Amino acid sequence: MRARLNTATVLLGVGLLALVGLLAFGTRIDLAVYRLGGDAFLHHLPLYDQIMPGTGLPFTYPPFAAVLFGPLTVPPKPAAQAIWALVLLTCLAELTRQVLGAARTNPLKSRPPAVGRPAVLAVGLLAVEPIRSNLAYGQINIPLMLLIILDLRRRSGPLPSGALIGIAAAVKLTPLIFVPYLFAMGRRRDAGVAALSFGACSALAALATPADSVRFWTRLALDPSHVGGIAYAGNQSLSGVATRLAGHAVHDEIWFQLVTLSTAAAGIGLAVVATRRHEPLLGWTVCGITGLLVSPISWTHHWLWALPALAWLAGPTGPRGGRLAAVGGFALLVLAPMWWLPYEHDREYSWHGWQLLVGNSYAIAAVLFLLAVVGHLASRAGSGSDRGGPRRRQRRADRTSPSGTERAILHDNVVVARQQPDKIGVSQRVGDQVHATDLVGHGQVAGGVADRDRLLRTEPAAGQVEGHRGTLADALGNEMIDVRDIVQSRHGSPRNDAVVPDGQPVETLRHEP
Repeated sequence: MRARLNTATVLLGVGLLALVGLLAFGTRIDLAVYRLGGDAFLHHLPLYDQIMPGTGLPFTYPPFAAVLFGPLTVPPKPAAQAIWALVLLTCLAELTRQVLGAARTNPLKSRPPAVGRPAVLAVGLLAVEPIRSNLAYGQINIPLMLLIILDLRRRSGPLPSGALIGIAAAVKLTPLIFVPYLFAMGRRRDAGVAALSFGACSALAALATPADSVRFWTRLALDPSHVGGIAYAGNQSLSGVATRLAGHAVHDEIWFQLVTLSTAAAGIGLAVVATRRHEPLLGWTVCGITGLLVSPISWTHHWLWALPALAWLAGPTGPRGGRLAAVGGFALLVLAPMWWLPYEHDREYSWHGWQLLVGNSYAIAAVLFLLAVVGHLASRAGSGSDRGGPRRRQRRADRTSPSGTERAILHDNVVVARQQPDKIGVSQRVGDQVHATDLVGHGQVAGGVADRDRLLRTEPAAGQVEGHRGTLADALGNEMIDVRDIVQSRHGSPRNDAVVPDGQPVETLRHEP
């Protein structure tokens, strides 16, 4: 078994190295534009007057992006493309790990990966058009989405939460939609940090490129047509759809601006509801897809947020028929049928009938996904899965838990703890939002409040156990948990042997009778 696994790993590594070699040659068009901007910055040339030879493409990103891409202009083109390919594939691997970690909801059902599963997953990822085009063009969307996910999962390392989102938005404006989402979620400090880091990065670029910064923020940022043709088939935003239907650009018309603002508000609200219903990955995905819909330009390679949408649809918390929908969504992303139709030179205005459905398929699928999320959350609320408070959930768990001395406490169908009358056990992983009563709430220990931004605390009771070390960021996020960061004896120090193995009930702290 191990030999087969090692062979699959070696073959996967060889295949990825071959892919890096392949991407080193030819021209990664968008990377060439990034290098164009970086070269203009290093040589003090007007940033937005530079045109890439052979394509006529200009640099369209904020000035801070040109500052970041300056170092990539130093090595020769093949070396720069190989380096960037390695960066993209590394970020894609980590992004996949983070998304799958957030999507995992029942740790006690986790099993070691099957032989070849990473290879199958890699092939599936490389088959979908958003990933294919990001690699082929040398786009920056994969690293930016990784920054967002790391920040949302509070994995920003030494930086304060929110900083990575602000940095990503300073490179490309679309991540800004996560700032009001964080604010609405009650993570106001994180929202403030994101806004400050965005402003700081933009101000830093303005000091280095004052004229270009004034030009971008006063003119170009307000004119989406400078990015490209709004009616172009690759633009799958609401603006692109409406422009193709109307036969002319509508982004500056009042009625469409009202539609855009209403969609953004509704999408952020839906994302907040999903997150508060203990489905954080779903909430983040809803917010990301909303940002794609309301952005004036959302090229097909921007639609990476469709991938966690598929993970949710196919996962155990997805809606009824979710797996079938995930298969359909995967097929849509592989086929990318909008490219089957006539496009470029405004030929999109001639689409009619079935062509409008095919040509706008990403946007239509996104709207259907959001409607499915609304139905899913409404059905959960109607079934009472989120009502009744911790005590009622505890009673429901008592009725459905295994008999005997060992019981499982269930929280929204996630096993978060195993307990015995004289010991407290915590499973390998915990869901993203958990009440303290679900962690330490069996008889001898009374639970308290465990809001995301507060310390995880429980009120001392008969067991005299009080948890006060570590924030929820330390305890949550589907990672291995050291129980020392959650529970601590009132009359003693944290245990040093409290790391919990794979989903097995263990003794982590005895109560004091």
